[in-house]
Amino acid sequence: MAICDTEVKTQVKVLTGFKEWDRKLDTLVILKEIKKIVYTSSNDNQNIKHRKAITLGNLMELQQEKHQDIRDFRDQYQAIRKVCTELGLRIGRCNDDAMAILESEGITKPTKEQLKGTLDRAEEELHAIIFLYKTNKHQYGRFIENAQNDVLQKKPDPFKNKLPIHAGY
Repeated sequence: MAICDTEVKTQVKVLTGFKEWDRKLDTLVILKEIKKIVYTSSNDNQNIKHRKAITLGNLMELQQEKHQDIRDFRDQYQAIRKVCTELGLRIGRCNDDAMAILESEGITKPTKEQLKGTLDRAEEELHAIIFLYKTNKHQYGRFIENAQNDVLQKKPDPFKNKLPIHAGY
C-alpha cells in the first residue's frame, strides 16, 4: 500500500473485505486487489486499448507529493511503469534514435543484440528523465533547471547517471 497513490489506496480501503484482510495482515490478498485495480481500473471487462489509455494517463499524471519520500515516489513510478510494460506500452524505443546513438559510438551496422540493447538503454534513459520531471520541484527544481541549461548549451548528456531514479535512494 505504501507505493500506491491516494486514489488506489482509497479504492482498496473501500473494498468489502479490506478491514478483515488488514486485521489478519493478509498482504497477498491486498496485493492481488491492488494489482486488479491498477491493471484493470477495477473493471475486468475493459478492453486492452482502454486499459492502456488509463495506465498511460496514470503515468503522465503522477507527481511526487510535497512530503513524499523520493524512494516511495520512485517505487510508485516503477510500479506504474511495470504495468505499462505488462500492457505492452513501451516508450522511447525508436529505431532511428537507437541507430543515431549507435552511429555516434561508431557502430554503423549493429547486430540485433546491439540494437535491442540500445533501445533498452534509450527507454531507461527516457523514463529516468520523465521521473525527474515528476519529482518535487521545490526539492529538485535547481537540478532540473541546471540540466535543462546544459542541454541548451549542448553539453554532454546532463541527465546520464545523475538522476534520482538511479541514485540508490
